[in-house]
Amino acid sequence: MCDLKLFVSCHQPFFVPEHPFLVPVQVGTALRESRFEGFCHDDEGENISSKNLSYCELTALYWAWKNVSAKAYGLFHYRRYLYPDRREKQPYRMEKEPQLSLLEQLDFDRLGDLAEQYDLILPKGENMYLSVREHYASAPYHHKKDLDLVEQIIRERWPEYVPAMDAYLSQSICYFGNICIMKKDVLQDYCSWLFDILSAFDDRCDMTGYGVQEKRVNGYLAERLLGVYSFHHRQDLSILELPRLHFEPDDKVRRKRKQINFLLPPGSKRRMLIKKYMRRK
Repeated sequence: MCDLKLFVSCHQPFFVPEHPFLVPVQVGTALRESRFEGFCHDDEGENISSKNLSYCELTALYWAWKNVSAKAYGLFHYRRYLYPDRREKQPYRMEKEPQLSLLEQLDFDRLGDLAEQYDLILPKGENMYLSVREHYASAPYHHKKDLDLVEQIIRERWPEYVPAMDAYLSQSICYFGNICIMKKDVLQDYCSWLFDILSAFDDRCDMTGYGVQEKRVNGYLAERLLGVYSFHHRQDLSILELPRLHFEPDDKVRRKRKQINFLLPPGSKRRMLIKKYMRRK
């Protein structure tokens, strides 16, 4: 079996099935009074656990980068997994829990084969029908000035990425969740690039007046930076997109979301128009 480690970022003790690929990680451990039993903890070794309120699941990615050896790495969220179905047209499907029986049904082990075949695996992109730059500026708890600052940092520190940055932020396909799978050399390169940019952002940003959700800014920005990175490397890396599993244990909430997704499919123009209308009300 492929030496693949999929780090499941958890800020609460959510169920993670026992599978050879899955590694549950408690994030923000340095900020908590208790440690989740049976989990890895992002405050061990070299880490940025104390920055979890702004870096979100990225503290698990940083911890894995600095402390764990594998041939391929993945970052999942406790309610967001990738699954190996290249025929799936929708960007995600709703399920109750990540039960092992469900993963077996979806042939989850095939992720190991795909991690050997591809350099970078991304979540299936969603068409938001406005540019990534405009979508960021209009999304709840996001601030245009933060993305502007990141663009400035890239122009100063990573000028070779500017064409890809301009191209990605000007088109309408978004990759959400900071979910990905990468071969080791790609992860090393990506993390060196990503955390250099976010560290420079930390030094220069102004979050005066930001609430709890707004302070998750580094996580929000990284979602867009993953797209920039993939655009820059489209010619030299083999890249695959896979759909996501979204887990919702609450039956009532899950049924409602499934109904909405049936009527307004994610990534559809119909969904975008309804969202735009509701924001204006």
